[in-house]
Amino acid sequence: MIAEVHNDRYGVPKYAGQTMKKADFLRWESDDNYVYEFNNGVLEPTTSMKQEEVHILNAIENHFFTTNAFREGGRLRAEVDVWVSDRQMRRPDVLFFTKVQFEKMAAGENTVPTFVAELVSENDDARKYIKKLHEYFQAGVQVVWLIFPDDYTVYVYTSPKTVTICTDDDTLSAAPALPELQMTVAELFRR
Repeated sequence: MIAEVHNDRYGVPKYAGQTMKKADFLRWESDDNYVYEFNNGVLEPTTSMKQEEVHILNAIENHFFTTNAFREGGRLRAEVDVWVSDRQMRRPDVLFFTKVQFEKMAAGENTVPTFVAELVSENDDARKYIKKLHEYFQAGVQVVWLIFPDDYTVYVYTSPKTVTICTDDDTLSAAPALPELQMTVAELFRR
């Protein structure tokens, strides 16, 4: 069951909950301002990162630029389609790929990042993120940050059962995926 989605900026998504075969989904483009994730044949609407949230991505990138992973050709990307299984495609807000993973993607191989971050807005359904956590870890993701901008809080998951809740001057870590990527919550949300 898909929760009714409505976004003041985009309106009601036309295709929420509709079913589609994977082959059709791969050729399809929405025409209603939403981007859709694919979950076992069901279309699930999502929106892009808001401009007022880009400072969070910038903070993560600024700390990432100081890491060996960056110097070795790894990169953070925003909102890339990731097939976490043959029947599920997700679009995490922030993802990390190594240089080798980029080469595999260029060769047409599906690649799963080891680190993802999701920005959770007040309108998001928490159950959706719990399901995504399980999907991410089953696919090989090692660390997930669930970022709650309205509450200045970050949940750092290293498994679906292992979470550290961080606020204020607590240190966020992307270990084991990116051990050098660390910052405080205050640094993450600083404008």
